[in-house]
Amino acid sequence: MHRSVCGVDYLQWRDDMRQAIDGYMPRIQAIFARLGQLEPDTVSDEVDSVALTKAEEADPPLPWALLELYTSIREASFAHLHNAYFIHSLDLVLDGLHRSGIPVWAPEVTDERLAVFASNGGGRMFAVGYRSGTVYRLPVGAVVDKVYDGSIDSIGPGEIAKDIPEFLDRLLRIAQAFREEDDEDDDEERFIM
Repeated sequence: MHRSVCGVDYLQWRDDMRQAIDGYMPRIQAIFARLGQLEPDTVSDEVDSVALTKAEEADPPLPWALLELYTSIREASFAHLHNAYFIHSLDLVLDGLHRSGIPVWAPEVTDERLAVFASNGGGRMFAVGYRSGTVYRLPVGAVVDKVYDGSIDSIGPGEIAKDIPEFLDRLLRIAQAFREEDDEDDDEERFIM
């Protein structure tokens, strides 16, 4: 059983996401059939035990909820879901903590340390707070010495979910709604993050 401390079953989330993908990929494939077979969206369950060990030894330690997620999945790619969403591999998250172009601080949003763990195809990043576990959206903007500095996105930075389980639930609802869409609904506003 992969039920987390907060009661979330990440394996069930993974399976639900896979069902949603199976629901929308045939429509996407039909639309882009002239391009040949598209790589399907995926949720990988090959846990990276080496990266988990590194993460447990990190100083400061990564948020517990993030580590719990990575005990059930390796990464996820939803390249065909609206503007695309990606949950990065833990190895990439750990690498980002040492790169000056990836923010670990966003003073206009929160005073706590952040770990970027996801993004979308438009350049938005999603980061989890070390202390609170809150997930923040960081739109395209400058990053100077690991500090997020501003935004060119009209949505603006801010809290997107109270925690990782809520973020994952929102992502699942987006995928399930996308599965139900048809071409006639293109004028309707889409639920996005």
